[in-house]
Amino acid sequence: MRYFHAVLAVCISLGICTRTSAQDCHIVLHGYVTDADTKAPLAFASVSIPSIQTGTMTDENGYYIMTHLCPNTAYDMHVSHLEALQLTKMISVSNNTEFNFSLTPAPSLQEVVIKEKAVVLQGLQSESVVSNIDLENSKGLNLGETLRKLPGVTTLNTGASISKPVIHGLHSNRIAIVANNVTLEGQQWGSEHAPEIDPFAADRVSVVKGAAGVRYGTGAMGGAVILEPAALREEPGLGGWVSLGGFSNGLAGIGSGAVDWHLPGRSLTFRVQGTSKRNGNLRAPDYWLGNTAAAETNLSAMAGWTVKNWKTELSASRFAQGLGILRAAHFPDATDSEQFPKYNNNAFTWEIGRPFQKIRHHTLKARTEWRFSERWKLSGQHALQFNHRREYDAHPPLSDPTDALQKPQISFQLWTNTFDLALEHLPIKHWQGGVGLQALYQNNEVGRGGSIPDYRTTGISFWATERWRKLAIPFEFEVGLRYDDRYSKVTTGGSLQNLDTSIQNRNVSGTLGLIYRIGSKWSLTFNTGSAWRPPHVNELFARGSNHGTAIYERGNNRLGSEKAWNNNLSLDYKTKSVLANVSIYRNSIRDFIYLNPTGRTVITIRSGPDGQPLYEYRQNDAVLQGFDANFSWSFLDAFAMEGRVSLLRAYRLIETIGSEQRVHEWLPLMPSDRYQYGLKWRIKSGSKTRFSNDVLSETYIRLTATSVSHQSRIALDQVPTPDNKFLKSPPPGFTTLALDAAHVCFFKKIPIEIGINIQNLGNIRYREYLNFFRNYVDETGVNVGIRMKIRF
Repeated sequence: MRYFHAVLAVCISLGICTRTSAQDCHIVLHGYVTDADTKAPLAFASVSIPSIQTGTMTDENGYYIMTHLCPNTAYDMHVSHLEALQLTKMISVSNNTEFNFSLTPAPSLQEVVIKEKAVVLQGLQSESVVSNIDLENSKGLNLGETLRKLPGVTTLNTGASISKPVIHGLHSNRIAIVANNVTLEGQQWGSEHAPEIDPFAADRVSVVKGAAGVRYGTGAMGGAVILEPAALREEPGLGGWVSLGGFSNGLAGIGSGAVDWHLPGRSLTFRVQGTSKRNGNLRAPDYWLGNTAAAETNLSAMAGWTVKNWKTELSASRFAQGLGILRAAHFPDATDSEQFPKYNNNAFTWEIGRPFQKIRHHTLKARTEWRFSERWKLSGQHALQFNHRREYDAHPPLSDPTDALQKPQISFQLWTNTFDLALEHLPIKHWQGGVGLQALYQNNEVGRGGSIPDYRTTGISFWATERWRKLAIPFEFEVGLRYDDRYSKVTTGGSLQNLDTSIQNRNVSGTLGLIYRIGSKWSLTFNTGSAWRPPHVNELFARGSNHGTAIYERGNNRLGSEKAWNNNLSLDYKTKSVLANVSIYRNSIRDFIYLNPTGRTVITIRSGPDGQPLYEYRQNDAVLQGFDANFSWSFLDAFAMEGRVSLLRAYRLIETIGSEQRVHEWLPLMPSDRYQYGLKWRIKSGSKTRFSNDVLSETYIRLTATSVSHQSRIALDQVPTPDNKFLKSPPPGFTTLALDAAHVCFFKKIPIEIGINIQNLGNIRYREYLNFFRNYVDETGVNVGIRMKIRF
């Protein structure tokens, strides 16, 4: 076996791995780590070379391998294990060499506290992470703006204040938003229902693209947005940060901060975090956007403690938001083409008048982990969420537009209980994974309005994933399987509908992922998976005016579940100066549900004599396929170029004459082609503080351009006609510029980060195709934001 490992190591260095760099660092060092007394192999021992920041772990046979070492170079090897004393040895090799280590057992092992985080395995699904620079720049804006710089991700907007993420053309109930390990459950079925998320509470934001139902449930058919808070403080004492900012457009002001406290002599640690934001009416390049003021106040708290092999965490959060809705969009004849929109209050004010929304979202979470052996752990989590959405109209006789204190015209209350139980293990015979159980109980009450019925949903899910990974083998793979069963009871009484029906949906989803590393620079990742989604209650039974978009929606109770098969192939290239990723995908969805304009109108007491445009839910087989690319190149030690491309082609399959003859027709509301490119100049500060041993930050200036093409791929029933003034042609393409910069200075060893961010630098007039208010007004004009963050 030892000879086999030695031959394998040589083959990897000579045949599979990428050829040597300029220093010809091609040496392979391999061997075994054993117990000095018993000679037994030590599994999962750490073997590292801190001077070059590289390391590995032994497998279950105690075998390790390290590649790309330089000949005739002295290395300090650090070898350690939980049950042995650490060994440090100086080694210099000139050829591929086997070197074995024997560790002396520790005299006695009392309590072991693990401080280091486990190495995070590379995801086998296409995944993009928001950079720290982009995350800090976008804080103070909404979640959609945080994600828009990622390839394959855009936003569906209702005006300038309401934004929700779109991944490869899918949004709302097809995208899971997971914050602090809790999947957000809110009234997100409406296009004007933005996620109830505070970006300041997140330390890391990533997007998983493609079918992610095995990991995140039926709501992740198109992917997931993952928001992770910073880890709780591990050292005794007090710390935290304060962030202040302001924006010129809307005269917005924002403040956020967090305080962490770790009790001395105990494992108990706390965090309290809060955010407050206020803005007045926003402004397009040539006029104010009437009734677009907003206010937001958020608060969260976390506590965690560890007792031997038990780890427990409690958290609570409250999101509160008030949003003004552009009143000019609530008049049926406001779509006439004019330089300035009709019925628009062209003035600045801080007031939030009718129509407007009030949203409250509360979350409580309790999670505990029990590591009952070296390799196994059992975890359980319970989360309670309450979402309360109230929508206030501006159409008499139901309301007085000047009175913001009357009762709402529409009110939704959604209670959600979720339970998660997981049994997971570290590598056993090269396999790592786990099994789990999830349960859901959800109750929705429509207090007023009745545009959708009341419903009660229960669900049970079982999942299992396993990942095979062996050191010195250039590939690894993962398999996953999930079963979901959902049961809903739908009831309502009233003038619009009188329902009492039960709906049950059950299905299986699965995933298979493979990664192949071609040397140290290239990696190829392939993922294929199935996912499904039952139709939401609004898609089945909606019947009424949509408050935010001023349209009339009609459900279809004959809709069935969506079934998707998603394939994604990604190629990554990474060196010290170049990062590149190219990804192609194809998502085939059977019985795809979409909201389609009919070209007809419905007259209601809120619409006026011309009525509101009628949209109906339809279902056809569909294909969404496209191409994403991301590239950055650092040169001359101070400059970096970056570029991103997102292309999507989405069409529905409609049967014509005969069951075999089918035609392609473009799907409505799909993102236009998008290109981003920019240049950054940076100076590394090299400053080290008591907060980190690494470089804290860098001084930089970055200029970024975003070009969006005209959306020419529209269905025939969406082409405007002289008889239908509600259908408008897609707006022309545009290019906008953005400038951002940041610098870190110190006051008595306390780091202070100062930044500036300018959006729509040229103050150009343009309209986004995926903005429901594009028929009425332009997008916002130039917006200068300044920010300051102090850590203590």
